[in-house]
Amino acid sequence: MLPTNLTRQEWILLAILFMTEFARGAFFLSFLPIYAVKHLGLSITAAGFAVSAHYFTETASKTAAGWHFDRTGRPVLLIGLITGLASLMAMKLWPLPVILVGASALFGLGMSPVWLGVMSEVAPVEMPARTSRIGLVFAAWLAGAGTGLVAVNFILHRGFELAFSTIIILWLVSVVLTLFILPSRARREKQTRQGFFLSLARLATNPAVTRILIPGMFLQTLCAGLLLPVLPLFAQNQLGLSYNQYGLLLLAGGGTAVLGLLPMGMVLGRLALNSLLAAGFGLSALCLGLLAASHGPQSAFPLAILLGFSYAIILPAWNTLLARVIPPERQATGWGVFATVEGLGAAIGPALGSLMARYGGITAPIMLATLLLITVAIFYTFYPMEKFLVK
Repeated sequence: MLPTNLTRQEWILLAILFMTEFARGAFFLSFLPIYAVKHLGLSITAAGFAVSAHYFTETASKTAAGWHFDRTGRPVLLIGLITGLASLMAMKLWPLPVILVGASALFGLGMSPVWLGVMSEVAPVEMPARTSRIGLVFAAWLAGAGTGLVAVNFILHRGFELAFSTIIILWLVSVVLTLFILPSRARREKQTRQGFFLSLARLATNPAVTRILIPGMFLQTLCAGLLLPVLPLFAQNQLGLSYNQYGLLLLAGGGTAVLGLLPMGMVLGRLALNSLLAAGFGLSALCLGLLAASHGPQSAFPLAILLGFSYAIILPAWNTLLARVIPPERQATGWGVFATVEGLGAAIGPALGSLMARYGGITAPIMLATLLLITVAIFYTFYPMEKFLVK
């Protein structure tokens, strides 16, 4: 059930998360690769490095952003969103390769405190029965990123300028919304630098983190990153999909993921976490491998639906793993540490994927992602997870 006791400011925070993920997903997951290659006449490598620069900077600054949010509160969000707006404007006004990469990196810096801040404000760890609130935060995040990824494809056929302007306007709306939740409410105990490093040390010595979470974090986001710069072009060149058809394909997969989250969340307590993770990653690998071998839209849509379902299997189980080791007194910092590790794969993947596509063909990154997902599925099938998760 949806929580009914959220305050107005908490609903605004969820709206900000939705809007920023919508704009970011539309820009980096769909718009930028096509815009750079088809409109600006740049190579796919330029787009791939811009995407990697964005996720690398966001990754590198996540932990520090969480620490500053724990100390300062919501003004950190406003600073970040204004930074993101300036980055988008720079890319629109000066669409040169060096500007695309540099501004994308700055965009990552601005994006870094958003998810952490919303999670720690809407679903604080000291709140009893916060599970439904966590689900709401993840729903806003996933719905925003997925809707942006899909919706921009229905605007692209009307022109790149309209699509770019729409993304900027949506981001501007999130900046305006932030003004309605300032100043921040009083923070919990302010962190010291000693407390910051103590939190890091506690996570670094937790075997559940080092032996279970880190391998899966890095490899799954690396797989997603490999696909980012090539998937829109793969859909056009090999599957023969128009912008609208590609949007429908993404809608089929994303819609299945969102609709599948509720029933899979209910199943979560009845099945072992390693079984769910192995099944989810294994199904993802199978679907990606079959997709790479497809040459038309007929099989693409069923495979997209199965991919969405596999994500619905993975996400609740993965969130359960993360929540078990978040330090209660340093929640934004803790989420920042995990987001940093996850983001390493997202930062490296697009650059690696674009290079592989350039020298090995557009299906090469998809095949590598398939092999990595098979590896992750095998790992979670046989590794004794539960003995490290017992508290």
